[in-house]
Amino acid sequence: MKTLAWKLNRLRAMGAGEICHRGTQWLAQGREQLQLARNRVPEPSKPVRPVLSLVPAVDGWLEWWQSHYRLDHDALQNIVAGRIPFFGHSTLDVGNPVDWHRDPLTGVRAPLHYGKTIDYRNPLLVGDIKVLWELGRHQHLLPLAVAYACTGEPQYRAAITSQIGSWIQANPYGRGVHWCSALEVALRLISWSFCHSLLALRDGEDGLFGCIADRNQLGTSIYQHAVFIRGHLSRYSSANNHLIGELTGLWMATQIFDMGPDGQRWANLAHAELEREAARQVWQDGVDKEQAVYYHLWVLEYLALASLTGLRCGHPFSELFRDRIVDMARFLAAVSAPGGRPPQLGDADDGLAVRFEIGSDEDPFYAARAMVAELFDAPAVTESGRAFPQKAFWITLGTGHLPARVAAEPSSVRFPDAFPQGGYVLLGTDTIRVLFDAGSLGYPSIAAHGHADALSVCLAIGSEWWLVDPGTYAYHGETQWRNYFRGTSAHNTVTVDNQNQSRIGGPFLWLDHAPVRLDGWGSEDRMQWVTGTHDGYHRLGIRHQRRLELSSAPALLQVLDTLEGTGHHDFRIRFHFAPFVSIRNLGLPGDWMAEQPGAPRRLCIKVDDRWAWHAIKGQDHPPLGWYSPALGRKEPATTLEGSWSGQAPVSVRTEFQIQSA
Repeated sequence: MKTLAWKLNRLRAMGAGEICHRGTQWLAQGREQLQLARNRVPEPSKPVRPVLSLVPAVDGWLEWWQSHYRLDHDALQNIVAGRIPFFGHSTLDVGNPVDWHRDPLTGVRAPLHYGKTIDYRNPLLVGDIKVLWELGRHQHLLPLAVAYACTGEPQYRAAITSQIGSWIQANPYGRGVHWCSALEVALRLISWSFCHSLLALRDGEDGLFGCIADRNQLGTSIYQHAVFIRGHLSRYSSANNHLIGELTGLWMATQIFDMGPDGQRWANLAHAELEREAARQVWQDGVDKEQAVYYHLWVLEYLALASLTGLRCGHPFSELFRDRIVDMARFLAAVSAPGGRPPQLGDADDGLAVRFEIGSDEDPFYAARAMVAELFDAPAVTESGRAFPQKAFWITLGTGHLPARVAAEPSSVRFPDAFPQGGYVLLGTDTIRVLFDAGSLGYPSIAAHGHADALSVCLAIGSEWWLVDPGTYAYHGETQWRNYFRGTSAHNTVTVDNQNQSRIGGPFLWLDHAPVRLDGWGSEDRMQWVTGTHDGYHRLGIRHQRRLELSSAPALLQVLDTLEGTGHHDFRIRFHFAPFVSIRNLGLPGDWMAEQPGAPRRLCIKVDDRWAWHAIKGQDHPPLGWYSPALGRKEPATTLEGSWSGQAPVSVRTEFQIQSA
């Protein structure tokens, strides 16, 4: 019944054109399945060969690298032996040789059926698909390629060629979980492209082709990857970051490897569609329309890699394309805590388009900003005093010079800093950041990665977020937790009658999108302000308006909520704190204190004592008081909840005064 309900909900999110498209795709997949049953697979018209490296040998590159970075030899030996870190696990044993179909967490072996028919959401069938797919992306091979480029140790090159060769043998075209998703296929192509380029840095232009056992087999597999992507591009309501990632993988592969006339056609298509999608999926103010900061990072990385490839092969993208990339990096810089990261707005799956280090604690958001700053001469998106990330080093080495370490001071930020199309406004001082979210639910019609967080607020003191977005935790399975972490009650806003602002239709599907608007923002004397409104509770006869005011002397954040309408309702306002923050009542109903042991500042919180207030931590039924630092991980964290039941309209004021400890 749940599956039937999801299918009906999914149909509701489609138009007639999409339904026809999916019907056509279903028939095409049926034909492909029959062809595979008869051992008919795509074959290139001529042998595929490399024609480009993304990482050319710039004079002095090795000395520069040696003076700034180092190899983790123990971790590299673990990868050679088949022990690989994934998603916070120090090492997972994937076998030596690697068992590409066995989930190392659960021991479940996924079937070698036609990939498009495998129910990858079923953990009994495939185990933890995120881990299996991460393994199949081959991003763990890139640190080995870095180690070989920098040392020439043949064991690293041998491990790369052995694993790629064994993957090709164990994963015939179209069969198994590694042929389920065009995005996964594209990410593997991106990894192979950089493996080839890093090997070519030491061995010459043949790169990966010069050391793998069967050159023709490798070339055929690359061609088949491109065929699969072209035939299974995400369209209509699925055309979000997946489509940009698929097009990026296709574009990169067709420029790095010569695939004949087919490759040229695919290259033209990928280039044109990337231009279109950059304008379609990213607002002019630089905010990705999925309203999820981690997917904003995904899209930024894809577009930057596509742009780099265009520069290297002599087919650059447009100025508008470049501007979108730079503006996306500026948004990340604006919403990051000083010297820290942005809050976890929307979904996060902890993946990356490309990796060069093993289990690195490197800030991926800053790495992307440094990459953009170096590629496009945009130092305003970086911060002085921060080390140049290794990921940015390898990507920007292809621009023909050594990194300048982006040491220039960024341009001073003026507050409020607004992104009106994306729906975000940042209030702040040198040490305080307040992020107001009046953005839409997400993109496209299903808003797959958006959260019901309209009018939520996050507060950073120094480099750390104190009032937080609790993150994601679960994707597939654990429906209760999936729904909690993306629901309204998990965010720093107001619920009415314990309902979400928007209505959930499935794990990556929203049926109703709460209409939300940014009403205005500005500053007066020493006070900055912003207001927004949403009508997600229109069905209950309620409209929510919120106003934030940040004063600099004293440092005071006021949150003023007005719930207009009629009828008797249950109103709840919640403020979620980071796990390191402790909350205590000061003896009076309206006075609370939030502290971090040893921190130089604390929060004195004054609430409306007509409401009932409780501090809740790690509650399971219903879920409340949790923080997810990474996908698959959650830990208790305190939520301050105020509740009031009565007749609308109602208003409530909450004050957060930042004091010296």
